Amino acid sequence: MVGGIAVLLVLILGVGAIAAVVALTANGSTAGAAPVVYEEEYVSGDGANKIAVVPVEGTIASADSTVGGVQSTVTPEGLEAALDQAAGDETVKGVVLEVNSPGGGVTASDQMHQSILDFKESSGKPVIVSMGDTAASGGYYISTAADEIVANETTLTGSLGVIITLTNFSEAADKYGISQEVIKSGEFKDIGSSFRELKPEEREIFQSIVDESYAEFVSVIVEGRGLPEDRVREIADGRIYSGEQAKNLGLVDEFGDLETAAGDARERAGVDEATVVRYVMPETFSDVLLARLAPQEPEAVQIMKAAGLYPTPQLQYLYQPGL
Repeated sequence: MVGGIAVLLVLILGVGAIAAVVALTANGSTAGAAPVVYEEEYVSGDGANKIAVVPVEGTIASADSTVGGVQSTVTPEGLEAALDQAAGDETVKGVVLEVNSPGGGVTASDQMHQSILDFKESSGKPVIVSMGDTAASGGYYISTAADEIVANETTLTGSLGVIITLTNFSEAADKYGISQEVIKSGEFKDIGSSFRELKPEEREIFQSIVDESYAEFVSVIVEGRGLPEDRVREIADGRIYSGEQAKNLGLVDEFGDLETAAGDARERAGVDEATVVRYVMPETFSDVLLARLAPQEPEAVQIMKAAGLYPTPQLQYLYQPGL
């Protein structure tokens, strides 16, 4: 009996400690609390002034709401936090976005693009993009907000456009005797169902949504790169471009690496020398704990997403070979 009570007390204390960590993490941005801070990793250079390198690595997506703490800068929430940090640091004279991304969600890409524009307007600090191996689709979308784009000749970029993928399991369902009964409030409530073929009128609906997002993509290129709209629509047919091809098309400004981009940021900021630092995510105990406690997607869903098969339709600025 005593042993059972002791175990129960330990469990209660453990749950209470976890709840406290979650509460502290969730309230980290409230009044009086320190803002989200990324650690600074030395890259090169010297001097009191700094050029902050913010990596945008991987697929662009909104932050996982089940995990608190510092967010990755490939999310709108993480990028905004990093730019806020750079804006509030008087020693940071410019920012380099280190983009190595095939793109991702339409909404997340647009939010990140707007964060960059807001940062430039509010801080007056220059933003330069340094493209890595891949900076395509949504990766290029966010890059158009920068003052300059630096790429390697072999960078894969372009893939200018929108995609929405629908999975059709109807043949497999018929084979294994699986059916779905649908009770709906309107004709199109089950649009995009994986258990049947897409109807022509449903295809028109999806196409109209894709066309709207495509028009927005064209618009940010026109505004960010100063190219005529008809020319942008001509080259924005979804194909990928090498860095060299992109430069010839006016999609990037020059060839170079991170040091080139940092030098451009320093020149635009009007400083002779600066220390280049990279913002990296600190790994705290609460971050590790929350990541372990976060609910995981079923393995089957993870495999489907890795293969580009999404359970629900998703509008994306994404370069994904093989689709």
